[in-house]
Amino acid sequence: MKNRDCFFLELFEPRQRCIQQEDVHELKKITKQTLLRESIDLISFNRGQAATVLERLKLFSPDVAANFSIKADTVDDLIMRLYSQCNSDQNISSYVALSYCWKHSSRINASSEIAENVADKHLEFRLPIRSSLFQALLNERESEFEGVWCDQICIDQSNEVEKRVAIGLMDIIYKEARCVIVALDDITIDPAEEEYLRRYIETYDGIELHDETRRILRLRETPPHTGSLHVLIRLHEKILGARWFTRAWCAHEMRMGKRHAFLVQCTHIEGRPDRVFRFDGNFLIHMICLAVEFPDHRDITSIRVNLRKVMNIFDGIMKRGQTNNHLDAFTQVFTLDAGGNPKLPLDRRIPDANREKLAIVLNSVGTGLTVRHLSFDGYGEPLATHNECFRAISLIALAANNAAVLCTSGSPFRSDHSTSTDSWLRWPAIYDEDNMSTRGRTTIDTSQILVNTRPSSETVQLDCLILGQSHHFHNPSNYCISKAQHFLSGCNDHRVGDLDSRFYNWRQLIDLNIETRYEFTVIVACMIQCGISWISDAVKLCGTSFAFHKTADILLCEEDNFRKDLFVHSFARTVEDKDQLDLILKFGYYVFEKCLHRPWESQPILLAAPHIIPPTSSGPHLIFLPSGHAVTAVIPTALLADEYADLPRVWLLSQKVVDGAPRFELRGRSRIFGASLSRRTATQQVENLKVFGPS
Repeated sequence: MKNRDCFFLELFEPRQRCIQQEDVHELKKITKQTLLRESIDLISFNRGQAATVLERLKLFSPDVAANFSIKADTVDDLIMRLYSQCNSDQNISSYVALSYCWKHSSRINASSEIAENVADKHLEFRLPIRSSLFQALLNERESEFEGVWCDQICIDQSNEVEKRVAIGLMDIIYKEARCVIVALDDITIDPAEEEYLRRYIETYDGIELHDETRRILRLRETPPHTGSLHVLIRLHEKILGARWFTRAWCAHEMRMGKRHAFLVQCTHIEGRPDRVFRFDGNFLIHMICLAVEFPDHRDITSIRVNLRKVMNIFDGIMKRGQTNNHLDAFTQVFTLDAGGNPKLPLDRRIPDANREKLAIVLNSVGTGLTVRHLSFDGYGEPLATHNECFRAISLIALAANNAAVLCTSGSPFRSDHSTSTDSWLRWPAIYDEDNMSTRGRTTIDTSQILVNTRPSSETVQLDCLILGQSHHFHNPSNYCISKAQHFLSGCNDHRVGDLDSRFYNWRQLIDLNIETRYEFTVIVACMIQCGISWISDAVKLCGTSFAFHKTADILLCEEDNFRKDLFVHSFARTVEDKDQLDLILKFGYYVFEKCLHRPWESQPILLAAPHIIPPTSSGPHLIFLPSGHAVTAVIPTALLADEYADLPRVWLLSQKVVDGAPRFELRGRSRIFGASLSRRTATQQVENLKVFGPS
């Protein structure tokens, strides 16, 4: 039964109402090392990496570096306790870890209750979650001797040193647990939802196939399965809206876990035993897949917001808990909530919560660093704001040779200590999220990059490949724009491609409005002018899987083929040819999505017009530039490798003269499409530039 993805568990009296202190065992060193053995070697490796990062961070900013230290050498400093009903920790060979969050109404009172000294042998701890959920938690154990780890019970809440060590090693505690048990304690499944789930489980459990088959169960039905079942929509809203999914520590705990089980209480019905709905990560992913087909109306807006958070959590799980991208982790963690030390006054709890989140980010990226003092007394000023935490993690990322900090394309960052100038750093934009992951990429070499963190003028100095000034680049010719118009019209009229495709559906661009259709037409015109060889090179570097052959080359090169009547009769007949045309336009859609409008972005995007960089030995390149602004386009040489071709790695610099010397200011970042640039440094100009933020 425990191997099933989802089921209902019936609970009978008597149930456990409290935890006896005598059942909470402090583990001996040998037992602790056995349980955490897989992570001990990783800690040593991370310490060596952390020492290098910290030394480089000191060169960038001694003030920022002073707030961080290297994590404990081994788990020897960790006091680890487990709840178990065995007489000795020698019989404990594994444990499960509880992940939960306090209810709003009981947070302060619960904190005071569990802050008593755990060394007192006569204590009874109140259960951290409902008794029914705790009983279901115990049911998840493989035997009565398997341990249970829970922060309220297993950490002495009155010992600040013990808490700091535990927080620094929280990733290891959850990573080494056999299973992470998630208690969604603030929601209850009502009878109608329970009845629906029981019927749905019969179908779901009846499929004895691979997990992927289960995940697509009832997808793409006509009419959509979710569109006619209001109970399921309500259930999604309830589960994905649980407070647990909004908590930074909870999300981190889930990312670290090897396996997961979720527990939800059902409504109590007189005369029946209490029930708990238990499901695992496979069933949750299945629910997320179903949510894709929810109709667009305001009642499920909150579901879509929470759905994005849950998908971010699962993205971390797919990366096995850790990501080597500091800004990706920062973006995900700082959109969630943290409470800070509940002993502090409210005005001091918010800064403490920010430092908590920063500790989670450092845990997630696994650099071996930790916040030096989490300021449990609330009097520490460093890293108190969202801004200063972002500045710190950006510099740590740069010290760790992470490329993402050089490629973010959001609004300029301004330090809390600066009143007049912006930094060269930029916030991640919403549309940067798909490109911030550096897994599989080689790390950049930042040893030659110099950073000045003075509030009056934050700068970065680095070698850059000069692509040229914007007035040397040109728009596509009117002739190619005319070709593109015929090309789009013919493809649309002859139903080229999958009409119902949800991915790279270029038709929505030409049907949206006149302005969007023209913008997409100009992109296609640039592609036509650059040629099919350019498209193939650009596609390869972007990591997409489009493949082109001779038919596409003919279509793009012979000018008469773009007369609509000839195009229709000569080149849109076979399925293969239509597929080639569809691939060309799908890549155009890809370029549009990466570089132009994003309907959910509140601020206007600077990069508005495609320009062609004149051909060199490696052919032409397509770049997006701000209309009506003179800029110099450069690429930091650290980003010339092909691994970074899909990132906004082009820096757009304005130039002015200050005190008789040229001053370069970063105005934005853009993408470039075309052949590899990794070998162009021999023939093009490379300069060492000091770059300021916009003034």
